[in-house]
Amino acid sequence: MGEKDASTLLLPFFFSVAYVHMKDTHDIDWKGASLCLGLFLVAKICADLYVWRFGRKNKEKPETMARSLPEPPAVTKPPAKKGVETRSVRAENIYGKYPKNTMAPWKNSRNEGREGDLIEEKFLATAKNFMDMPCDFRDVGTPDDWIPRDGRMVRLTGRHPFNSEPPVKELDKTRFLTPGNLHIIRNHGTVPKLDWETHKLHISGPLVTNELELSMDELTKTFPTTEFPVTISCCGNRRKEINMIRQTIGFNWGNGACGNMIYKGVLLRDLLERAGVDTTNVTGKHVEFIGTDDLGNKCGGPGPFPDEPWGEKVKYGTSLPLAKCLDAADEVMIAFQANGERLHPDRGYPIRLVIPGYIGGRMIKWLAKINVIHHESHNCYHYWDNKYLPPQVTSEIAAKDGWWYKQEYIINELGLNSLITRPSHNETLSIGENVGKTMEIGGYAHSGGGRKVTRIEVSVDEGATWDLAEIIRQEAPNPYGKYWCWVWWSFQLPVIDLFGKSEIWCRAWDTSNSPQPEKPVWTLMGQSSNHIFRVKVHKDQVSTGEHVFRFEYPTQPGQQSGGWATRVADKVKSAGYGPIQFSEEE
Repeated sequence: MGEKDASTLLLPFFFSVAYVHMKDTHDIDWKGASLCLGLFLVAKICADLYVWRFGRKNKEKPETMARSLPEPPAVTKPPAKKGVETRSVRAENIYGKYPKNTMAPWKNSRNEGREGDLIEEKFLATAKNFMDMPCDFRDVGTPDDWIPRDGRMVRLTGRHPFNSEPPVKELDKTRFLTPGNLHIIRNHGTVPKLDWETHKLHISGPLVTNELELSMDELTKTFPTTEFPVTISCCGNRRKEINMIRQTIGFNWGNGACGNMIYKGVLLRDLLERAGVDTTNVTGKHVEFIGTDDLGNKCGGPGPFPDEPWGEKVKYGTSLPLAKCLDAADEVMIAFQANGERLHPDRGYPIRLVIPGYIGGRMIKWLAKINVIHHESHNCYHYWDNKYLPPQVTSEIAAKDGWWYKQEYIINELGLNSLITRPSHNETLSIGENVGKTMEIGGYAHSGGGRKVTRIEVSVDEGATWDLAEIIRQEAPNPYGKYWCWVWWSFQLPVIDLFGKSEIWCRAWDTSNSPQPEKPVWTLMGQSSNHIFRVKVHKDQVSTGEHVFRFEYPTQPGQQSGGWATRVADKVKSAGYGPIQFSEEE
């Protein structure tokens, strides 16, 4: 009978008999009450003996998690180390083995960095892990020359600092789980050279009653751990499309500034509770996160907070509402592993903040301090980065009129987005050989804030009609029904439907029942660009005389050339701030 046995259920019956007798006689029948109590104790002893001899018949079944696959998997907890509790785990028990981190530094490059030759085979054969590999030739002589990096990563800001994304054709090979060596990297400066044995995490602030200074071993071995996949995307993904309209203050992210790995760490709420933070009175209070890296002051001055002036160098930091940090459904994590390995230096080693459903710019790497305070963070980068300002606001207007301090324009949650990765840029398809067949259109899509992507649509007639694509949903939602990962999708398009057509469009919807907008909107930072993704379809004749369809993306990442959005004739005519006139030089 689960947690209750038969004797417990009989207890009300025995006492009701005594109560009825008392009601009839208007007096307490002590003899009857004693008899009832004796009968109850006998029944209790018999029931306990039965349970001891035969065990419970109906044990509780383990909780299972719904997912869009034929057989929903059970969310299990692997055996924990003695004395350490394990939270909900959604890792290898659901998704299989972690993708292999096959670091492949180059010794040279060509074709605008699209191709290169691998380092000597002897290094690949003897390396025990990714940190045993030598650095890529482009990092030699930089402050980061101790860090191995994959040569296939497209470098967007020159040799240093390292800001890069993988070619989307590489993401398309592995799809749901991204190998660690091919995951987006955003560095504002030099990577701190930190050590597991000496690095500390400090938790303090005016709202902390029990200050903590934790070593990495204390953090990872004395607190409950959790593990689950999270998509991290820079909110500058697809910025080059915006830069082709008018230059923003950001560099040229392509459409590969996104990745999905399984992170393992400690839930922030467990740390805050250990630090004695009041979990009942949270209104207006914030948790601030500060990294280790020393960066330039983006403001160029002391800032608007006299009690906390900014110097020439500042730390990268941000803050979250305390209520969000304590919410079990939001699963904010201090991570120390990704895909079963300790974090790569570029991704925050030894620990980083992971905020599922948020933009990557809020997930502080090389985390050193957590402060619980009465207000939003006064950190320079909390204000001067990741803003979605109105399209009429230029750099001069933003500085003059204080737009950087208007927090209603801050970007926190990741936005709805989708794009095409199949066919690839400039891929061709023989018309004669495939006219009676279908071709696959595919790509990825994501939302933010835990919202589920509910549909993907494809159009070949510029949005006049739409067809539903198949969503390949591999994520198991968290126990509160939230989704933290991208989905991949596929659509079989009859090749004959491309005749007379000039573009292939895709768009996503989520549980808010709102699709992606059709047209781009220019903003000063070029972030949260999520308009409908469009691939041009060209009918070409190759050197053999064969006719082919050729597919062209809007841009290529970084300084790589190509893409229809780079041509004046194909540029958009408006982007939120009035009609646009382009010169041939643009």
